[in-house]
Amino acid sequence: MSEKRNEVAFLPGVAGDRALVSRLVAGEEDAFRECYQMHAPALMRILIRVVRNQAVAEEIVQETFVAAFRTIGQFRGETRFSTWLAGIALRRGLNSLRGDSRREKHLPPLPEASPSAEPWLVERDTTRRVLALLDEMEPEKKMALLLQAEGYTAAEIAEMSQEPRGTILSRLARGRAELAQKAAAAGLVVDWQKKEGRS
Repeated sequence: MSEKRNEVAFLPGVAGDRALVSRLVAGEEDAFRECYQMHAPALMRILIRVVRNQAVAEEIVQETFVAAFRTIGQFRGETRFSTWLAGIALRRGLNSLRGDSRREKHLPPLPEASPSAEPWLVERDTTRRVLALLDEMEPEKKMALLLQAEGYTAAEIAEMSQEPRGTILSRLARGRAELAQKAAAAGLVVDWQKKEGRS
């Protein structure tokens, strides 16, 4: 007879964060697995964009959960649990970019999609070219812009990076201006209108 595992439903919002953290603090085995299943995909998606290397991103995700589980007692609930986790991951990602020792120094040039290509192909090509332009920017600006594109507010980015909100707002403004300039020089149009408004 197979043993049934008790699955715990994920509660949304602050109540869910508190319940999960309580279970993690208590050392509940299933809580560690569920936490990883719930949060690892989003962290991977952001980190792959930040470090542009899947192996490095996977390593950072693993390091993030080890560090988070080791220091779970320090989580005070002043921010969302996902934001706290992302902060750990992104600080490690930023260190990786600054050191540049665990990632490729030069990415190969990206082929351009032909004008007659399918619209989704052109859009994907544009995204790849914009990401390549972001790679030329300072790691802090790149990270702020990518996080904003993922839907994080300036306040959340400030929490993750442990920097003042004003610094993040300034970094976002300067980063958008620099990216727009680089995009124009590369013959791309980057529309930030849709991304603005969240702070």
